[in-house]
Amino acid sequence: MDVRPPRPDEWGAVRALRLRALADAPDAFGSSLAREAAQSEEEWRSFWLERPGTAALIAADGDDGHLVGMAFGWPTRDDPTTAGLFGMWVEPAMRRHGVGAALVGGIVDWARASGFPRIELGVTTSNAGAVAFYEGLGFTDTGDRDPLRAGSPLSTQRMTMALR
Repeated sequence: MDVRPPRPDEWGAVRALRLRALADAPDAFGSSLAREAAQSEEEWRSFWLERPGTAALIAADGDDGHLVGMAFGWPTRDDPTTAGLFGMWVEPAMRRHGVGAALVGGIVDWARASGFPRIELGVTTSNAGAVAFYEGLGFTDTGDRDPLRAGSPLSTQRMTMALR
């Protein structure tokens, strides 16, 4: 497994990976498949891959280079001194093989190297497996709950990890 930042020429493959994630787990993300599928190349690249002060990581299968996971990091909207972990997803067949932990670890390393004192994420409250995964990596529940997205009956719980 190769976990690394995507190359600029891989933007289309990373976009396809993100769209697979949104199709596979629509209740895990604050965005939707329809919304992101409609974005232009320029919109997509500027939001996910070319934002200053952010990190993007992909996981590629060592055998054929097939992309199987992704994670992104950037300052949170609520507090720019806190790093956020966003868009984390691993292809179902590759779960429980260390791919997710490697992706999260890479974003945590970026946040720490960037000087953030903490990192946080939002996870759908009904996704017990994901909550347990993040707890196993050292994240703790802040007690804060937010709607998954406008109009959704689902909520997310904020989880955080101190980096210093």
